[in-house]
Amino acid sequence: MFGAALSLAACATGSGAARSFEDAAVQKLYNLPTPLYYATLKVANDVARNCGRYRYDAILDAELNEKRNEVGRGSLSAIPMRVAIETETGVSERSFVAKHGVELTGADLCAAADAETLEGTALSALLVPV
Repeated sequence: MFGAALSLAACATGSGAARSFEDAAVQKLYNLPTPLYYATLKVANDVARNCGRYRYDAILDAELNEKRNEVGRGSLSAIPMRVAIETETGVSERSFVAKHGVELTGADLCAAADAETLEGTALSALLVPV
């Protein structure tokens, strides 16, 4: 039994494991203003869909939303900010495209995902290597 527990623990900390709340990139994401936070989630999701080497961390997304709801910055507070979120999403998408010289749809975004991960950006917190 002890060996099985160790094996499970090794799997949880290996490649593909979600990041902890204490991770610097996770903290960057957590602390973003609400419109930028939701824009970052959208761009990260687009990146993960267009790169087979990463998946979007939906578990971390849910955990951060709960934590942000506790302090009034989660999905409950986002409802009246819909226009601001949509505006910020457009800005974030254009910034990502300009930064990496790629399109968000129909392109392989693995090089951009790698660059975000190496930089330790807030967006990279949501990208889990597969």
